This record gives sequence, C-alpha cells and structure tokens, in this order.
Amino acid sequence: MTAIALSILLSLTEGVSLAMAFPLIALLGDGHAPAIAAGPHTQLLFRLLAASHIPSSAWLATVLVVVLLSVGALTVLNGMLTTLTVSIILPVRRDLAARIFETILHADWNFLTRRRSSDLTHFLTTELNRVGQLAGNLMALISNAMVGLLMLGLAAYLAPVLTLLLAVCLALLIPWQRRAGREVYQSGMEISTSMRQVFESSMERLQNLKVVKAYGAQDAELGLFTRRYGALVEQVIENQWRSVRSSRQFQIISLALLCGLIVLGLTGLHLAPGALLIFLLAFVRATPRLNAVQSKVNEMLTDLPAYVEIESFLAECDAHSESGNPDAVAPTLARELTLERVTFAYAAGAKPVLEDVSLVFPAGSITAIAGLSGAGKSTIADLVMGLLLPDRGSIAADGRPIDRANARAWRRHVGYVSQDTLLFHDSVRANLLWALPTATEADLAEALEAANAQFVFTLDKGLDTVVGDRGMMLSHGQRQRLALARALLLKPSLLILDEATNSLDLENEEHILNILGTLRQGERPITTLLISHRPSALRVADRVYVLESGRICEAPATNQAQGDAGA
Repeated sequence: MTAIALSILLSLTEGVSLAMAFPLIALLGDGHAPAIAAGPHTQLLFRLLAASHIPSSAWLATVLVVVLLSVGALTVLNGMLTTLTVSIILPVRRDLAARIFETILHADWNFLTRRRSSDLTHFLTTELNRVGQLAGNLMALISNAMVGLLMLGLAAYLAPVLTLLLAVCLALLIPWQRRAGREVYQSGMEISTSMRQVFESSMERLQNLKVVKAYGAQDAELGLFTRRYGALVEQVIENQWRSVRSSRQFQIISLALLCGLIVLGLTGLHLAPGALLIFLLAFVRATPRLNAVQSKVNEMLTDLPAYVEIESFLAECDAHSESGNPDAVAPTLARELTLERVTFAYAAGAKPVLEDVSLVFPAGSITAIAGLSGAGKSTIADLVMGLLLPDRGSIAADGRPIDRANARAWRRHVGYVSQDTLLFHDSVRANLLWALPTATEADLAEALEAANAQFVFTLDKGLDTVVGDRGMMLSHGQRQRLALARALLLKPSLLILDEATNSLDLENEEHILNILGTLRQGERPITTLLISHRPSALRVADRVYVLESGRICEAPATNQAQGDAGA
C-alpha cells in the first residue's frame, strides 16, 4: 500500500509540475497568452497569490519556485519509490525461496528421486531471480501507469474529444497487443527450458568433474554446454527483438495518432492553438510512461513463465508432500524390526523392485542384506527409514507400524551412513554438529571414539580443520569414520550402513566392521542393518538375508558365534 501511495503522490506531483505550465504561459504572455492559460485553475492560483499579499511582480518567481519544488519532490519521491520497491521485492524473493526450499524438504522421497537435482537448484536460483524481476516490473508498471493516466486525464480536461478519440484508437490496438504478448510469453517459456538445460549441463557435470576428466570427455561436455548456452542466447535475443519491435510499433502508432489528432483538432474541431499546445505537452509527458508500461508488460510476459513453472512445481511437491508430524511419538525398537510381505514399486504400473519380502531384524543385533547391485537392497534401507512406504505389506518396530503419520518422528532415531558420504566444505566440528546442534564437546568426543575417528584430533586444527569440498581433504576411510561418528552422535536405535564399506580398502573396512562389533556389545546395544554385496563385510553379521531380483532367495544365515556374542 505504501508503494501505491507513493506512486499516486508521484503522479500528482508530476501533474502539478505540468499544471504550472498554464500560469507560466499567462505570466510570460504579458496579456497576450492563450485563453486556455487563463482558465479557471489559473485564475484560482492568481487569487490565492493575491490573497497571500504576494506582489504581482513576484508571481512569476513564485510559480517558478513551485515548479522547482515539484521537480525536486519528483526526484525525492522517485528515489523513495525505488528504495521501497527493492525493500518489497527482496522479502518477496526471500519468502518464495523459503517456500520452495521448505516444499522440497517436505516432499515425498519417491517423488524427489524422479527429479533432477539441478532442476531443484534451478528453481531456487535462476527462476527465482526472474520472479524477482517480474515483481520489480509489476511495481514499475503500476507507477508508470498511474502517472500516464494522470497525464491523459489532464489532456482530457484540455481536449476531451481528442483524448477520447485517442483512447478509442489505442483500444483498437489491444487485439494486436495480445497477439504480440502471446509471442513474448511463448518465448519466455522457451527461455525457461533453455536455462534449465544450461543449469543441467553445468551443475551435473561439475559435480562429477573427476569422472568427466577421467574419461577425457571435457571437449564433449564443453560442446554440449556451448550449444545449450548458444541456444539460450539466441532465444533471449529473439525475445528482446520481439519486445523492442512491439514497443517501437506502439510508439510509431501513438505518434501517428497524435499527428492525426492535432490536424483534426485544428481543422475539424477548430481548437485554439494554445489548447492544442497544452494537450500536446500533456500527451508528450504521458507517452514515455505509456511506452514504459508497454515495455514492462513485455518484460513481465518474458519472466511470467518462471513464476508459472515454480508454482506448478510447488503444486506437484504439495501433492506429493510427506504428511505426518515430526513431533509424533516415534516407534521404539526394543525387541525387533519386521518387514511383513512388503511389495514396492517406484511408479504405478512399474515392475516391483521388492515383492513379498519378509525380514526380521532382532534388536541389538547386526542384520546384513546381501545381493547383487539392483537387487533392491537400498530400497529396503529407504523403506526401513520411512523414506518410502510399501505398496503392500507392513513395516513395524516392536509391533507398531512405521507409517506416514510417524515416519518423520521415527527417522530421528535412525543413523544413516551411505557409500557417498555427505560432508560439507566446513570444519569437522560443523559437520558433526549438523546432525545434532545441541551436542556438547563430550558428546563429540564420545561419538568420535565410538567410530574410531580420533584421527581428527591429530589434524592441523583438530575439530576446527576444514575437510574440503565433500570432505576431499580426508581419505575415503576417514570420511566414512567421520560420517559414522556423526550417525552415532544421535545415539540411534537403528544404524543403517548402506554399502558404506564397499569402496573401502580391506584395512579401512576392517576398522568399520570392528566398530560394528563393539556397538552391539555396549551398555546400550545398537541395532544395525548392514547392506553390502561384499562377502568380507558379512562375517560380522548375526544373520544374513540374500536378496535377488527383489525377493529373498535364501533363508537368513546365522553366524552362531556372533549371535551368541550378541545375545
């Protein structure tokens, strides 16, 4: 509302500066000014000046001061409106960014796995910037439209017939403008698509730069990036040409109409030259504003597809949102975790990844799931965490189902370590506290000791050592032990290692497996789900399930010695 009020005040101030042209003409005309200059409002102004006891010899200077003040006020108001516009747009962008991020975080995992991660980042960056531009252009459109309408209103006061004819002629241009607008909007949609492709070419390839270089694919990737960026540049240029062409045609048509109306006013309507002069002045002041409105409309149509795409994506996320309360009472795991005849497919009508799978994970023991890649092992991990929900069957902890209502609460009691360790370009301490911000120094030391990760205290800056992008300043084994320490910091009821040892050398794998063995023998034994296809990792398990093509192909093999120790 403040911005609209400023726009109105701005338009009124510009109207005052233009209205001062009448008394100026009268004062400079020395009795020979056009009759229009001595109109009612000019006479009213002169009466006010006389009532103020200002000598008539100072009226010209007074009017000039008013003009100067109005122009100064215009400058101040323009600056205030620009600053206010920024102060409105940035919070809008912030709130929309938070909404996008929150919606992504709360979307169903199965839905997110079908989207490119680069697309998600694209919505939060490039498309969000375009929405910010859209909001800015809308504010500018409102401001320019108000000033333009005020100038047209002044023109209508001076020459109502000419202004009415002008408005009718401009209204006849609306169908043509709508057609041009559709072309600009379609071009904006193509720009959105090309920007998304450029983002994909850069984000996904840079995230896997080591593999790209290893395969010697730099030239191919550069060629793809250049082609996509070239297509984007061509579309932006074409869109700009469409906008400029539309604005140029509008200006030419407006000027032609003005010339025709001036001729009509002089010859057909026999208006006084003075009236036409002021009408022309008002129209000339209105034209740049109307042209700016036309230009802003085109810019908004270019950026509008970004807003449409974001809203469409948010609607999709909302339709696939995780329901459930993170503060719900989570299931406990004191006896066993069970999967009962579970069937799951990633899409309706697709072949099931898991079919009629039944498993039992005794509390305080290590249960391993073995099988070839693609057998469905990681899908079981996602189901056990509550990231996915079975199409048929049930998953329960101590007999209580893990369902949509309590899955988020359950995950707070699950520690997860994957093969692709997630470490941030930050300190060791920050990477640990990310899992549990309230952890004390004693908690950190205990978790690091449990994970056999005391090596961090030998680093140059200890816990304050920065681990590099994705932890690249550490060895693979060190990264895995740090990730394990972070999981143990939560004191989880269930610890899941999803292929976490598969890419380790034998020595580092032995470290991790020995740690698992000690975890089940502590004062508070941790139930562990170990997913692996390496036989060397299975020896520590109390029981082993073998999965093949989504089915259990062998009954659980029990390591008697380990089982006795676990008991």
